[in-house]
Amino acid sequence: MESFLHAVASVTIILLLTATGWFCGKKGWMTAPSKAFIGKFLLSLAVPCMCVYGLRNNLTREMLAESLKLIVLTFVCIVLNFVLSFLLARLLRLPKRRQGVFMVMCSLSNSMFIGYAMCTELFGEVCVPYVMIFYVTSTCFTQTLAMWLIRRSGDSGGSSSRKQSLKFLTSPTVLGVVIGFAAVLLDIRLPALVMSYLRYINNLVTPLALLLTGYIIYEMGWDKLRLDRDLTVALGFRFLLGPAIFVLFCALFRVEGLARSTFIVEAAMPVVTQTVVAAAQYGADDQFAARGAAISTLASFIVIPVLMILL
Repeated sequence: MESFLHAVASVTIILLLTATGWFCGKKGWMTAPSKAFIGKFLLSLAVPCMCVYGLRNNLTREMLAESLKLIVLTFVCIVLNFVLSFLLARLLRLPKRRQGVFMVMCSLSNSMFIGYAMCTELFGEVCVPYVMIFYVTSTCFTQTLAMWLIRRSGDSGGSSSRKQSLKFLTSPTVLGVVIGFAAVLLDIRLPALVMSYLRYINNLVTPLALLLTGYIIYEMGWDKLRLDRDLTVALGFRFLLGPAIFVLFCALFRVEGLARSTFIVEAAMPVVTQTVVAAAQYGADDQFAARGAAISTLASFIVIPVLMILL
């Protein structure tokens, strides 16, 4: 009961911050240029700073030694998600424009903008290394396989897989993770002034990310919050089968404690918002992607408290 109440309190805070973003959009205080600025600021500066600060402040060499096992675990689970979602897409006989979007919605979660906020509210900043491990593995699939699947569904061209991979490897977020891991591995002590700056930027990530999420929901509009058969199956996969796969493989890999809890919560996060952007860009079913992102974001505020009872 205590875990449930704590989860409800944490989810309420996140919901209020998200609702604030929606309210700012409704009042016209946040607009498309604001959204573009916040997104660029988060991904290009704030999240990389958060990676360096969070990893250097919370990760030890001993934890780093087991990181390979955790990376393999998340990799295997996400691959299995894609395989099962492919079989489901064939079984449901989805139209071509929807197939790739459906698979990405089932297989990948919003591990940063909502996942990071949710995990730090539930478990504290000590969970940041595990969030980073999950995020890096998940983002690898987002920038490569997911983009290829959506582009293939839309058939409207776009960057090659090689360019997507290079873009991923040179992104500020990945560089931030590499610097953070290197600082831990080499036991590099960053100057107090630098760590203080990183801490202040780190503290901006959660509120800005949730304001952005709220605005995206406002931008999509309530008229998109409609369930159909395909979306119901995708959300069932996202909130039930996806976390269940992580529960199974955490047991097989003998991963317990905070790492297990963080991975399961991350696996139960909403649809990754980049799915909507990519679907619109490549001519895939962007309306389906938008509805999935909006409904799954709202549904997660109910799912997480229930999940915390089971952890």
